[in-house]
Amino acid sequence: MTNEDAAKNRRKSSRTALILASTMLTGLAGLMPAIARADQAPPATPDTTAPAADANTGGISEIVVTATHKSESLQKVPISIQALDATKLTQNNVSNFADYAQMLPSVSFQSLGPGRSQPFFRGISVTGGRNSTVGTYLDDIPLTSPNANPEIHIYDVERVEALSGPQGTLFGASSLAGTLRIITNKPKFDKWEAGMDVQADKYGDGKAGGMVEGFINIPVAHDVAIRIMAFYEKEGGYINNTHGTVGYQSLPITLDNGPGTSTNNTFYSNLVKNAYNPDIEYGGRAAISWQFAPDWKITPSITYQNINSKGAYNYDPRVGDLDVHDYSPTYLKDHYYQAELAIQGKIGDFDIVSATGYFARTISNANDYTYYSVTYDQNVASGAVGTYYNHFTDKNGNYINPTQQYYGHEHDKTFTQEVRLSTPKSWPVQVTLGGFYQYQRQSIDEYYYIPGLSTSLNTGVPGGQPDGSDAPPFSPAVGGIYNPDAYYLVEDDSHSKDGAAFAEGNYNITSRLKVLAGIRYFIADNGTRGFDGTWRSAQAVGCWNNDPAVQFGKFIHPGRLSCLNTNTTYHQTGETHKLGLTWQFQPDKMIYATYSTGFRPGGGNRQAAAPAYKSDTLNNYEVGWKTSFGRNFRWNGALYREDWKGVQYLVVVPNTEGSTATINAGNARVYGIETDLEWHPVPGLSLTASGAYNKAKLSTDFCEATSATDLTPLATCSAAAGNQAAPKGTRLPRQPIFKGSSTIRYDFDLMKTKSFVQAQVFHQSGSTSDLSLINDQYLGDTNGFTTLNFSAGMAIDKYTFELFIENARDDRGILSKNTFCSIQECAGSSRSLPVKPQYFGVKAGFKY
Repeated sequence: MTNEDAAKNRRKSSRTALILASTMLTGLAGLMPAIARADQAPPATPDTTAPAADANTGGISEIVVTATHKSESLQKVPISIQALDATKLTQNNVSNFADYAQMLPSVSFQSLGPGRSQPFFRGISVTGGRNSTVGTYLDDIPLTSPNANPEIHIYDVERVEALSGPQGTLFGASSLAGTLRIITNKPKFDKWEAGMDVQADKYGDGKAGGMVEGFINIPVAHDVAIRIMAFYEKEGGYINNTHGTVGYQSLPITLDNGPGTSTNNTFYSNLVKNAYNPDIEYGGRAAISWQFAPDWKITPSITYQNINSKGAYNYDPRVGDLDVHDYSPTYLKDHYYQAELAIQGKIGDFDIVSATGYFARTISNANDYTYYSVTYDQNVASGAVGTYYNHFTDKNGNYINPTQQYYGHEHDKTFTQEVRLSTPKSWPVQVTLGGFYQYQRQSIDEYYYIPGLSTSLNTGVPGGQPDGSDAPPFSPAVGGIYNPDAYYLVEDDSHSKDGAAFAEGNYNITSRLKVLAGIRYFIADNGTRGFDGTWRSAQAVGCWNNDPAVQFGKFIHPGRLSCLNTNTTYHQTGETHKLGLTWQFQPDKMIYATYSTGFRPGGGNRQAAAPAYKSDTLNNYEVGWKTSFGRNFRWNGALYREDWKGVQYLVVVPNTEGSTATINAGNARVYGIETDLEWHPVPGLSLTASGAYNKAKLSTDFCEATSATDLTPLATCSAAAGNQAAPKGTRLPRQPIFKGSSTIRYDFDLMKTKSFVQAQVFHQSGSTSDLSLINDQYLGDTNGFTTLNFSAGMAIDKYTFELFIENARDDRGILSKNTFCSIQECAGSSRSLPVKPQYFGVKAGFKY
């Protein structure tokens, strides 16, 4: 498909979208007289003591959250929190992380596709460290994984809570900048429930897909209930792998991703395909609750999810709209299960909660590394690197295809235990005390490999012999347990142990004034042992056969982790704290002020020469408000300043073929405001809006590392000296200065149906792509964009029907950019992560 054809198709899709949108809005306009007549009715006197009503009765429904480990109204929680309850999730067709992240104004993220996303809060968005800056929880159990948070299917979910700012007191290490919590529906003892939803959908010019979801709640006895959820989803895909060729400069080799028979000089991969990134996901959740005593309940549950995703989710604008040129297979196979045992009860008047969790996840993925290979071939052609880097010959003396591919295999295991005790509600001081322990183990095997390398030779490697002389022909393969052809191998086990004791409580100074305080003492231990590098790394630690007569199998590797060049440990103790004041100056209006801190543990680097990096911390100063005006208008917001100290920053280590390490680069600061409001002016009509403004910048210079062997940042640096990565005042990357959305929805009765029409607009400003000024210039910034969503539907008795279209105009907003290797080397082949392209479908459901 040519760029002109793509443009025509986009215009056609836009016309289709606008026709559908105008049809919906025309219907809404037709309802305006009824709205106007309703608006002329005399206003009722607000009754703030009555239960909040829903949209059909003209009131705002109350949302109960557990952000402070106790159930209370969202309007009474003195922290900045946005909660998407089951109604909002259903109304917005939320099924995955990207869907609900779009609705959270303080959240940005980078991603390579399903199961490979990393969220950020309030601009705390610099990549580095072994822990995420955002904690992700499924009920009471953390599932946080750096760079690749598990995908959690959003169905039969009670709500999603987004807690902005450091949550170090109650949620610990990986909640430096904020916490995401997915709260599932629990078994109910008093009624049968069941439901099913079926959806057919399609990406504009892409392939069709569909989804089936269902749940059932079974009250087995008066004190035993079971709840089961299951789903299956297939997305058709929207990225096209179009025909392309690329040639090496130092070798007579050409790559072609189309069909053909490979020769000594041209290699065909037969990967040209439209919509080549389909995604299949399935899984479910089962829980059983047993109230074995009047005040005691035990709930074991298990969640399972499987992802089989193919192709790329980032595209190359230089190739075409939503197009790429891939020359080797790209896929992700990701499956996990999480088992939780929750126990709730009372000891006297004290509430006690125990949450035990076990999480196991396995990831296998492959990526095309063609552009890495051809980019470094340019260094060979220019003489900057010797021909030994990619001139490999088979037994007949013919060059083999030196194009690298990537295969990774990761297995994670996590055990979590938390116990909390809350004081009686009758006490003047309300306190939650707790203890936390977590053990994580992560096994990683990564292969940057060249098919056939283990049976091929290269020649004349400078200094390849122990005495410094050039090496005779040999195979540089350092194969591990999954692949014998690795040119660069990562094979390590890492572990981390976290323990903590915490307390948070409040005291009523007066009936309207409350003081809050919290503290968490923690111990963090982590370590990594394994191998990271090429044949030279193996030679440096004695894992290489230096006998010049041996040409193949020179890597001495009898078993996994039998060759080590990394063995690091890190230990840290400390505390985080919180102090706040809340003034409930009216029953439905509150102002709060909070000072809170967060931390993220330090750790060791995989690179043998790299020193350990220290923890980074975040101090948050926040003033917020929670206000309701009657039952029809609610306005919440917060102003804040955040000081980020000792920022963990990922750098490329010189002379290591693009390996990275984390250093503590300096400090940053964020000034911001976030707000959300909801207004129901007349019965059936609701208007909601939310937005966040974040000014996130460096508060100190970020200096380059002292040297390739000493990764400690220089004490001082300047642009003139050429050793400054980023000066004070540089924007933090990947965070739009403004992000916001608004929704208008009208629910009405039409004959015997409960019907609705809804329109949404999402907007975010542009962002920088990398903290380093040089790297950011290479990648380029992203532009701001606006997308429109429309939906309409009806309910007849227990049945629901809905039509929807998301990103109706097929706007090509870019969320982030990435490269295959170091930015300065591979920026010419960078790719862009687009917001979801135009996506439309029909959905039918049944609830019992």
